[in-house]
Order: sequence, then structure tokens, then C-alpha cells
Amino acid sequence: MTSFKYYVGASIDGFIADSHGDVQWLDAFESNPGFRQSFEEFFNSVGALVFGGETYLWLVKKLTKEGKAWPYGSKPVWVFTHHELPSIEGADLTFVRGDVELWSRDIAQSAKELDVWIVGGAQLAGKFLEAKVLDELQLLTVPVAIGNGISIFVTSNASRFELLERMDRGNGVVQDRYRLLK
Repeated sequence: MTSFKYYVGASIDGFIADSHGDVQWLDAFESNPGFRQSFEEFFNSVGALVFGGETYLWLVKKLTKEGKAWPYGSKPVWVFTHHELPSIEGADLTFVRGDVELWSRDIAQSAKELDVWIVGGAQLAGKFLEAKVLDELQLLTVPVAIGNGISIFVTSNASRFELLERMDRGNGVVQDRYRLLK
């Protein structure tokens, strides 16, 4: 059965990006074998991805600036946006507007029995959380404090999670798997 999972890196003070939306502080950990292994295991379990418009646009700009190709292969990508956004060569993109709960069935079907990765950002993850469509949070916490920025979730609802598993990914990186208690 398809699960909706929010897989995200965060600072020890609970931010996924700094106050400018930058995540460069995570770059130092990408070469960490445990960090890379975690991502590869997770990505292989995913059949579809979901982006918010701002996160998608940030990625497109970054790929263009660095001259890199689309990193997610042919997996279907759903982008929730209220704006016209550019497409990118090699990406299977569907731009949508509206309620995440309304689109969740189509998104799950596109994953073909695999899981759905809520890539971000925090507002979109918060909407999936509020709609009780989010099943699991996989949080990689890195030993960096950034002081302020974008929190893991932007939501108006309090939610409870159950810790399923904690894994040491090396160099101070810890991965926690939580299930949303619905």
C-alpha cells in the first residue's frame, strides 16, 4: 500500500532551511556515507514525488545554475502551485492547484504501489499533515544550529507522532522515522 512520507533534513534546532531558504549548511553532510545510504534506500522506495511551487522553483534555478540534469529520473512529480512555472527537460511533471486531499488518490496511483515522497517545503508538508494524508516523517537531523529559518512544518494544527525507529547515520547525523497518529 502506498504511503505518503515526508523525508527531510533538519538542523538540531528544527529548521529545514535558513531564513533565506538556503540549505547550504546541509552540503557538508551529503558526502557522509550514512547520509547518502539513507537517501538511496529511501529514494528506491519512492514511486512519485510531490513539491510545493517554491521548492520546485528553487530546485530548477539550482540545476540551471549548476548545469545539472533532472535528478529524479522518470518518476512522476506533482507540483502544487498557484503560479505558472517552467518545466524541465527529462522530468515527468504535473502542475496542480487545490486541496492536497483531493489530489492524493491520483498521486498515490502514479506511484504504482511504491511510496510518495513529500519533498517539501514546509507549507506543503503542513497541508498533507493537516489533511491527515501524511503517513510518516523521516527526519535526518544534522549537528548544526542555524538559529532561525523555515521550520519542519508550517501548520496550524497540533499533531502527534510515534517514533518507529532511530538510526545513527554517522558524524552526528541521526535519522528518526515517525508515524503520524491519526
